[in-house]
Amino acid sequence: MIDSLENNFTDSTFNTAAQDAFFKSIEAELAAVSLPRRVKRSTAAMTDSAERKDPSPDTSIVGPSLVVFEQRLGAEDRQCALDSQAFAEAVVSRMPADSSQEKRYEKYNQCLAAAGWAMESFTRKQYDSQALTLTMNEALLQVLKTVISAGSGNILNLVASGFEQLKGDEKALTIVDSGSKNSQVVSFKAVPCIVAPGGGMAMVMGGLDVYSRNYRGNFLFFNFNTAGVHVFQAAGVRNFNRRAYERKRTEIEAYVDNFGQDLFKKLVG
Repeated sequence: MIDSLENNFTDSTFNTAAQDAFFKSIEAELAAVSLPRRVKRSTAAMTDSAERKDPSPDTSIVGPSLVVFEQRLGAEDRQCALDSQAFAEAVVSRMPADSSQEKRYEKYNQCLAAAGWAMESFTRKQYDSQALTLTMNEALLQVLKTVISAGSGNILNLVASGFEQLKGDEKALTIVDSGSKNSQVVSFKAVPCIVAPGGGMAMVMGGLDVYSRNYRGNFLFFNFNTAGVHVFQAAGVRNFNRRAYERKRTEIEAYVDNFGQDLFKKLVG
């Protein structure tokens, strides 16, 4: 490890003034567009856990992120989490093309905090890679292991099942691939949403950024050699504050409907 940026938050008291200030900063973007008709990204077929007959996780691609949901989460929780993720990815996607990955993660974290997700922990570490052959989906599971408890192997199984669904969806893979095709940075995040130990909902995030001049696409399920390139791993845990989310729900949905539709692909296992 040659560099580490780490923040730990012990006070989860929500700052409404900071939330208002953040949404004030994107107010002009929303004012410049007309509001489209609302379309739920999680599809009308999604039901509460008690009604689900399909054991596979509810899975979506949102930009460079795979979002999966634990079955115990109800439809409303999933919708809130999915819209929060789509909001964060949409804001990040509109940043200047030359924005650094550090700035993109900073904005991503700000968006989720403003949407009511209190950060429990976040870390982003840079590693010098040796002659290493890397498969990004397997590497992401290793990153997730750093932020989940020993008894939470079901989270890894949830994400692995989501990857299996993604393998069979060529259109979703196209969306994933397009995010890095014209860049020297290959990036992807796995975002499992689960029932928090004390109740409520939590979001875990494992991200991987690989800086490579030799990227040729198809990075998620194919091995490529990382010798001589920089590898970053990011990981975080967030807890959902529904009351804070509801304060800005209209603005979140409006932003996603205007700027995030092209980032979304629902997976059907």
